Amino acid sequence: MKVSRVSYVPYSQRVGRYQLQMFQAKLNTPVNPISAYNLQPYYARQQQWTTDLSDSLSQLYRYSVDLDQAAKEFDPKRPKSAINRRQIVSSQPELATATVHGDAQPATYRLEIVRLANEQTNAGRLVESTSQTSMEEGFQQFSLMTDQHEELLSFYSSETDTYGQSIARMKEALDQNQSGLMTRIEAFGSMQSLVVSSTKTGAAQAFTLRDLSGNSIISLGMDHIVTHATDASFYVDGTLHTSATNQIRLGDSNVLVSLHDAGTEPIVLTIKPDTERLLQQTRKLVDRFNSMHHFLLRHEDSLEMQKLPTFERIAEAADHNLNRFGISMLPSGELALDEETWLSTVESSFNGFQDAMQGLSVQFREQVLELQSKPFGTFSRYYDEAVSNEPYSVSSISSLQYLQIAKTGLFLNVLW
Repeated sequence: MKVSRVSYVPYSQRVGRYQLQMFQAKLNTPVNPISAYNLQPYYARQQQWTTDLSDSLSQLYRYSVDLDQAAKEFDPKRPKSAINRRQIVSSQPELATATVHGDAQPATYRLEIVRLANEQTNAGRLVESTSQTSMEEGFQQFSLMTDQHEELLSFYSSETDTYGQSIARMKEALDQNQSGLMTRIEAFGSMQSLVVSSTKTGAAQAFTLRDLSGNSIISLGMDHIVTHATDASFYVDGTLHTSATNQIRLGDSNVLVSLHDAGTEPIVLTIKPDTERLLQQTRKLVDRFNSMHHFLLRHEDSLEMQKLPTFERIAEAADHNLNRFGISMLPSGELALDEETWLSTVESSFNGFQDAMQGLSVQFREQVLELQSKPFGTFSRYYDEAVSNEPYSVSSISSLQYLQIAKTGLFLNVLW
C-alpha cells in the first residue's frame, strides 16, 4: 500500500492543519480518518483527566475508610465498639458507686450495705510529749501477732526519756516489722499519740500487741483498739455476702462496685447501654454515608457507578428495619436521623437496634473491604473504555493512555 506524502508543517504553527495517514491492518470496521489534529488540546485534556481521576480515586479511598471506621462502632464483635459500651447508674451514689466493663449485659441489681470493711487501728495514750516517760528502763520486748504469725520486736528505753522519745522509739521498732502495718505519730498541740493500723481492710488483718519483757505496750496504751478489723457485709438481690474489701464485683465480675457507707434503703444499680456515645456514633455513621453518597454523585462522570451501588442498596434494604429507630432513606438517597425517635426506641428496644445495626454495619464493612481489595483503576469509566473489545465505540481521549492506538494498528503523525 502506498502512503501519501505528508505535508510539512512548520514548528511554529502548532495549531495549523497537517495531513494524517493511517495504515490499517485487518480492521473489521470502517474508520473515518482524521484529516487535521491539534495535539495541544489533547495533551491538556489528558493531563486534566489524569489529575481528576487521581483525585477522585484518592477521595473514594478516604470516604470509604471514614465510612468503615463509623460502621465498626456498631460491630458487637469488637469489645470497645460503641454498641458494646455500657454505663451504670446508682440510685444512691453517696452510699455506693460502680463502673462497668463494656461486655456487661443490661441488668439491675438491688444492693443493701450492712457494714463496711475496716482495717484495725490501735491508738496509744495522748500525753504531753515533754513529760517524763512511764516506761521502765532497759530493753523493751513485745510481740506483734497477725493472722497466726508472731513477730518479736524490741528497743531500748532510758530512764531519762520523755514520752515523745518513747513513742518515737516504739515507732522505729514497729517500722521494722514484716507484717505491713502503718505507724504515725499524731500531735494535738504539744500532746502526742502513737497510732498503728493495718494497711488493708478485712477481718484477716487483725493484729495484737503485747509485752514480753518490760511495759512498753501497757505504758503507752498501744493495746487500745479504736477500730476493729472487719469484713464488709451486704445483700445483693436478697442474698447475703461478705468481702474483705469495700470493692466488690457483680455480674460475672463485669461490674465493680465501691461501697462508701451503710444505709437503710436498698441501692438500685442499673446497667444500660451508653446511649449518649451511641447517638454520637449514629450521627457520625449517617453523616459519613451521606458524604459518600454526595461524593459518588459528584463524580458519576468519571467513576463506574455500576460497581459502587451496594452502599445505596444496603441502606435501602435496611430502611424498613431502621425506620422505627428514626433512621430513614430520603428520596434523594441520603440517610436522615430523627434523634427524638431514636432515643425513645433505642432505650425501649436496644436489642432490636443492635441486631438491625449489626447487619447494616457488617454489609458496609464487607463492601469497603471489597472496594479496598481491588485496584482502584477498575472503578474508573476510562479503564473500562481502555480494555473494551470495541475500541472504536470509545470517544474518550483517555483511552489513548492505554495504548489503544497501538492495539488497533493506527499510526499517528506527531510532527508539529
